[in-house]
Amino acid sequence: METKVHRFRFYNPKPVPIQCVSYDKNNKLLALARKNGSIEIWDVNFAPFLIKCIPGGENSSVEALAWVHERLLSTGLGAALVEWDLENSCIKKSVMLTGYAAWCLDVDEAKTIVAVGTEQGYVNIYSVNNGDIVYKKLFDKQEGRILCCKFNKLGNTLVTGSINTIRVWDVNTGHATCRISCTRRGEEVIVWSIGILSDNTIVSGDSYGRLTIWDGTVGDQIETFVTHKADILTLVISDDENSLYCSGVDPVITMFKKVENTDIPSEYRWVKNIQRNIHEHDVRALAINKDRLISVGADGYVTLSSYPPKKVMRIPPMLPMPRTAVSAEKKLLLLRFNNHLEIWKLGSYAVNNKGDVIINTGMKQHSEESDNQQLEKDTEIPFIKKKHHEEKQRTLQISEEPLKITSIQTKGKKDLVCCNISPNGELIVYSTESDVRMLKLDEDQGNISLQKLPVNELKCCDRVTFSEDSKLMIATKGTDVYIMLVDADVGATLIQTISTKKHLKNGSILHIALSKHAQNGLYIAAADTKGEIAVWVKRAKKFEYLLNLPKYSCVPSAMVIHNMMLIVTYVDQEVIQYDLDQQKLCKSKTDNVTFWRGRKMAANDIIPHPARDALIFTDETAMWVLDRQKMSENYEPQAKRKQKGAHTNGVNIMPVKYLAGFHWLGANEAVIVETLPEQILMQLPPVLKKKTHNMVESK
Repeated sequence: METKVHRFRFYNPKPVPIQCVSYDKNNKLLALARKNGSIEIWDVNFAPFLIKCIPGGENSSVEALAWVHERLLSTGLGAALVEWDLENSCIKKSVMLTGYAAWCLDVDEAKTIVAVGTEQGYVNIYSVNNGDIVYKKLFDKQEGRILCCKFNKLGNTLVTGSINTIRVWDVNTGHATCRISCTRRGEEVIVWSIGILSDNTIVSGDSYGRLTIWDGTVGDQIETFVTHKADILTLVISDDENSLYCSGVDPVITMFKKVENTDIPSEYRWVKNIQRNIHEHDVRALAINKDRLISVGADGYVTLSSYPPKKVMRIPPMLPMPRTAVSAEKKLLLLRFNNHLEIWKLGSYAVNNKGDVIINTGMKQHSEESDNQQLEKDTEIPFIKKKHHEEKQRTLQISEEPLKITSIQTKGKKDLVCCNISPNGELIVYSTESDVRMLKLDEDQGNISLQKLPVNELKCCDRVTFSEDSKLMIATKGTDVYIMLVDADVGATLIQTISTKKHLKNGSILHIALSKHAQNGLYIAAADTKGEIAVWVKRAKKFEYLLNLPKYSCVPSAMVIHNMMLIVTYVDQEVIQYDLDQQKLCKSKTDNVTFWRGRKMAANDIIPHPARDALIFTDETAMWVLDRQKMSENYEPQAKRKQKGAHTNGVNIMPVKYLAGFHWLGANEAVIVETLPEQILMQLPPVLKKKTHNMVESK
């Protein structure tokens, strides 16, 4: 049976640039801060997956981040060193700095000392032992702001960069042991990025696009490379110190390798190895994760690349899931933005006298190709039969266009944390970091009205969902689950609070799943950020603890309860099925799909098919449809078939750039919410202009 799909392309949230990143090698966690002050925590051990988002406040600023074991520190223009409570997504501790605004931050290799460089030229040193932040000392004041700083591996030397100057500091005494002048013919040079090797060699990137190697003992320049046509804003050195990467306003990523000096065998020199044209806008931060390079910047994308083999994966600048919700009963679509919501009435398709849909002919398909032919494309998903999909897709004639019926602004323009709409379309609920609101939506002959309803005993929440009959609302905050009875006239009343600390001991709630009503009861499943999953069941008046699933080695990326079966997918592409009635694990048919584990993106949602035994796994770039009736348990792919993609064992892949949400409206009707790459590009600032063959080109 064919499915009628609404391809909704009016969702264009503004991309937010990324300011800085910090990578924790031990826990494989990437922290990044965006320009609006929000902080995101990504698990990058397998497929990158967003596990936590801390909303930014008004006029908040994060200029630098650092990990101290499992603690996250930040600093910025607020002149404070801040430690974040990652379980409750709030500030845990804040210490004021000497020297006003701070621009850089670094932690020594032993994770005991933090250095912060400030606007007035002070280096603040703090001890971070025993879970505390204790002031230790100030280094001698220097002239001008400190823009970058880096400890050596022993933690006894700190190197800082500022305007025209690099300084090498003795951490024990707080005095500078070497001062290096970076001026060029009397002109001002800004040292934006800096690094130091084990042999006291210093690497710097400056505002003239030069990568310079210095002797950190005597301050002599060893060699310099003019690698970029504009400022080098960031550089990163590999753990073995045999390679380094740099980039900046000129977004070309340049790699250097350390090689032996043929003239003097006991010495080495740096040589330019490769250049990658991955970004079009400023690259502001780089990090190395195993064999992958992570690059971020003004375009808001999180980009992972490797060489060899040459691969690129871009994660678009989209809000955390869920971004969209629907009321299938009233065909209403809820869209989440940074600090407001939009409610749309979906359009209708035309039918003829027999009730059959009217097919359009000669419609031009949308092209996803970029205008910039020099930019490296995302590595393609294998086994996609793109032409086959285009041949099968047909366009329907529209009788009624989609219509935006209302927009809801948050109080004080605070960032949204979560939102949802009830299945019957009567209630809208959303939460910021400080308050939760419930609104009753009335639609009478085109007249729209919103009425505020009380939400008792719930100040704010991280996630919220409704039961299929719109009578229950489940909300989570930290490690607690709130069960609320909702009524369109009365509001929401708390009837039970479930504390998950006893069963989810390792972190805050990452996912919540609610089953449909069944004879065996109503089930709730909750997963934390460490991979624990617990289940509760309601058979009488209250939910009671039922069981914990066997703990898996990585983070679950999505889960759903369907037909008494809890289906969970993890960031390493493992899919498990747990029978809640019989309380046992069942074999997953994805084990028979040989290319399933080759997926690069983590699934962020699982949607059961309403009419047949099939599951849809979605990520930002594709929809993977698993038709379990067609999946053979004894399938062995042939080499020729594998190359041609002729037989995918019941799996169909539909590429979508970029997928914001997918929802069923009926047995054969659905809506796909897309954000097109060119819509993101249109909202970005201008790019660096370069001269090519006596012509000025904008990349």
